[in-house]
Amino acid sequence: MSVTTRGRRSALAGSILGVALGLGAACFSGTFLAGQPCSSDADCGPELRCEEGRCGGATGSASDTATSTSTSTSTSTSAGATSSGSGSASAGSTGGVTESGGGSTTGESCGFGRCRDLDLLFVIDNSPSMDDKDAVLVAIMFSLADTILPELDKLCSVHMGIITTDAYAQNPADCQKLGALVRVDSGGELCPFAEGHPYATKADLANIANLVCIGTPGSNGDPDEQVFDAIVSTLGSQMNAGCNDGFIRPDALLAVFVATDEDDGDVDPQGHEGSTSIPPALWHDALSNLKGGEDNVYIAALLGDPDPNQTACPWMPLEGEDGVGADPSPTLRGFIEAFPEGQRSIGSICDPSPAPEKYTAQMEEILAEVMALCAE
Repeated sequence: MSVTTRGRRSALAGSILGVALGLGAACFSGTFLAGQPCSSDADCGPELRCEEGRCGGATGSASDTATSTSTSTSTSTSAGATSSGSGSASAGSTGGVTESGGGSTTGESCGFGRCRDLDLLFVIDNSPSMDDKDAVLVAIMFSLADTILPELDKLCSVHMGIITTDAYAQNPADCQKLGALVRVDSGGELCPFAEGHPYATKADLANIANLVCIGTPGSNGDPDEQVFDAIVSTLGSQMNAGCNDGFIRPDALLAVFVATDEDDGDVDPQGHEGSTSIPPALWHDALSNLKGGEDNVYIAALLGDPDPNQTACPWMPLEGEDGVGADPSPTLRGFIEAFPEGQRSIGSICDPSPAPEKYTAQMEEILAEVMALCAE
């Protein structure tokens, strides 16, 4: 990626200062939405107005603008109905598109820049060492619901699913496979998603109970965590056509959020190997290739703190069944940091008294950077 591209992404991300919480209305600062279709001033952020169907108006006469808007609507409706499997995040469209996620966008614009659709994949460590971190996971889900999810309503469709770092034993027997989406809570109760898929769609984004249902998979999983292999398995066509019910779309932007207290890709003191399908040095390239390029991937994580002397949960790998605390996770950290700035975010999974507001800054950073990535 060129220095110019990175600089443009940084400038765009910096211009998006936050969101209006609680009401679900989009409210971005900056002018990166200039020229985008709109139906009201609220679609254009605080610095632009909706003028003749475009944020900030359009050059040319009113009749030219009307003709241009009509032609754009017709063209993008056709494109949205016949989306190609090119492997890149698809462009925003206007009108006539029925989304997988509840509702219709008829007569309204949907999407952020080049991104119409988003596949949001959480990878949650459910090994025994995570026993004391359920409160962190719940706080993350509430922070996500307050900060990011209201903004996703402007996308044409959203798929949000969760996998664990092992073959989730509470799933139905035929889907107890690495990379299969969690569809039941840790007690075996089915998570009631509105459209009946093993993942949330736009119709579920305001229902925090559904998200917490899959977001707290317990800590009875295999102590041999396989973060990367689980991601690769989820992206595989066989899993996608089977247990995961079309969760991954080739044209959707993929956002991955990892929450784990132990590293992957290396033998730990207990003899667990972690992911073994591909050497860690190739993880970035492998994931990028699976999505048709690194610009179609955003990755975030909550990991152990990098400095073992500056952490609230020092890693003691030989205590208990699976260790206590949180590993600094240098291999996972290196994998994530191989993605460009503006396409990655790493926070701490160590917090003895977690609360949603403690994760707001990271969530706002993620939202701003995803928006900037889509605007390129």
